[in-house]
Amino acid sequence: MKPKHLLLLFALLLLVACQVELPKGVLSERRLERVLYDYHKAQGLADAGVIEGKSGDAQRYALQEAVFRKHNITREQFDSTMNYYCSNLERLNRIYKHLDRRLKREAEALGELEQSSSAYTSLSAEGDTANVWGGAHIIVVTNVPGNNVITWRQPCDSTWHSDDDLMWKFESKYLSRTGTPDLYADIIVTYTNDSVRAFQRRARSEGSSELQMPTPSGWTPKSIAGHLYMPSTNEAEQRALYVLSGHLLVRFRKEVKASATGNQSADSLHNVVVVSDSLQNDSARQADARDTERRLSPAEFRDQQSVDQKLDIVKERPYQPAARPSRGHLQPNRRRIQR
Repeated sequence: MKPKHLLLLFALLLLVACQVELPKGVLSERRLERVLYDYHKAQGLADAGVIEGKSGDAQRYALQEAVFRKHNITREQFDSTMNYYCSNLERLNRIYKHLDRRLKREAEALGELEQSSSAYTSLSAEGDTANVWGGAHIIVVTNVPGNNVITWRQPCDSTWHSDDDLMWKFESKYLSRTGTPDLYADIIVTYTNDSVRAFQRRARSEGSSELQMPTPSGWTPKSIAGHLYMPSTNEAEQRALYVLSGHLLVRFRKEVKASATGNQSADSLHNVVVVSDSLQNDSARQADARDTERRLSPAEFRDQQSVDQKLDIVKERPYQPAARPSRGHLQPNRRRIQR
């Protein structure tokens, strides 16, 4: 037998062996990828509340059952499959890598990728604002003990300057049978002066999460590390996982921001000075004009006022009481008798 035929036979045997490795009732990678595609679509509809009159958990359960009926599987078979792949993260990463490509192709066809993507997606590893992420594109975190903590770390090269700020950003999807699982992310930065700073937050269940780390003045980042953590459980019915994609580690150069801010401040200051000088000149001219005017008399000032502001003052005679009557005022007049 020719060597080429032996190589082909070996590849076929390896493929059959891989298929035999799967336990009974566990879906293959290709079939699980199709199920997960519809599963995440249904979960997005449940979060949007497309079914009126039902709570979030009731909507999620009804839409999940619709996906299982479409692919002719049971919920128990799906749970067993996910338990198996959660213990084999290499295979699960491969499934979600293919699934992420499929979702992006559909988004591009619908014209949604450009509208919903981050403004930092097109950044390269060079420039003042750069994407320096060097880790995996897809990260899967589960609540299975031993697989519930993911750690990444990367050094900072000579392109990093003092005062450079940074941001870790990623997109997340989750798969859970009951409720929304918790996922915590933290970023840890070590500086050249051996100082360490850390920031932690709870990641969003669906959509993008950002962890920003401003750098103190005069400090230079030396290395950056990140952790992803899910509370673990041994209950198979509570199995859950997060799929994180679109990772960005953005470096911001603070020197460029300061330069732009300084130019803007100088222009603003120049404008203020010009306006202030013109106001002072106008005020001085008005003051000189007022000083050269002749002072008006009270009568001239009153005549220049409008009619409705004039007051007509009528002087009356002062009250004078009558003279006191004489004593004979009340006596009757007597006719003189002529003799």
